[in-house]
Amino acid sequence: MRAKRGWGARALLMALVCSMVFVLPVWAEVVPLPIDDSPGMPPQSDGYQGDLVYEDPSIRVTIEQLRDYGTDYWVARITLQHPSQLRTASAAGFDSQRTIDGLVLARRMRGVLSINGDYFSYNPDGFLVRQGQSYRNQPNRYRDLLLIDAKGDFHLVLQNRHDELANFAQGDIINSFNFGPALVVNGERVKKFWNNGYAAHKPRQRIGIAQVKRGSLEYLAIVSAGPGSRNSAGMTIEEFSNVVMKLGVESAYNLDGGNSTMLMFNDGYVNADQVDAMREISDIIYFASAWKPDGQ
Repeated sequence: MRAKRGWGARALLMALVCSMVFVLPVWAEVVPLPIDDSPGMPPQSDGYQGDLVYEDPSIRVTIEQLRDYGTDYWVARITLQHPSQLRTASAAGFDSQRTIDGLVLARRMRGVLSINGDYFSYNPDGFLVRQGQSYRNQPNRYRDLLLIDAKGDFHLVLQNRHDELANFAQGDIINSFNFGPALVVNGERVKKFWNNGYAAHKPRQRIGIAQVKRGSLEYLAIVSAGPGSRNSAGMTIEEFSNVVMKLGVESAYNLDGGNSTMLMFNDGYVNADQVDAMREISDIIYFASAWKPDGQ
């Protein structure tokens, strides 16, 4: 009987050792990225599983194409292991007016999946923080803000509540965006949209970013085709918010659409039908790998 108990103990010990052998090396290679303007870790070539999926131990991306309101749209679902993997980058610094081809910038930053940002250089005002560095503190009372904190959580500050910025201590916010409007707030779809000069009530290409639930590192990037695309009418902000709401997110925010709309993955544009009309942009949001394989 004692021999059997001894064998069982040894078997349990071997199982624990094996689990450490197979699990620890993978997780040990997932390292937080610095909060600065450096790129992510290079995506692994074998991480691409077909045209619309990428996975390594630090990030998973899946993309699907759907249709509503007579318009094609794409939903990218992103799961991260660390909030530092949600990053921003600019053409030549966030104090510069320069623009660049979005795909060139995405390649430079090694984004697994990248989207255009809010074209920060187009407007001289706004509350602008990128990669932890503050550049402007001039909130525009006609625009909603998206703030992303050090935990990767989204905070939506509506235009009539900009005094709420005082609730965030210096250093809490890693990235902020000044385009808008907010689409989904605390799981509720926004019902009224102001026409702030960006064709809110006309069918256009649209792009938004969402967090599935605060406290999680699960995000969505949603991109619609526009009226210049084959078989697509484009969406108004109200229609786009309805589409986003049905995806089951807690927070969602509209970014710079129209000819700035870009969903970039695996060294190409997913919304490639309107590439010829795309313009150069000043900034991107990108989701980076944080996996450092052995030997790198």
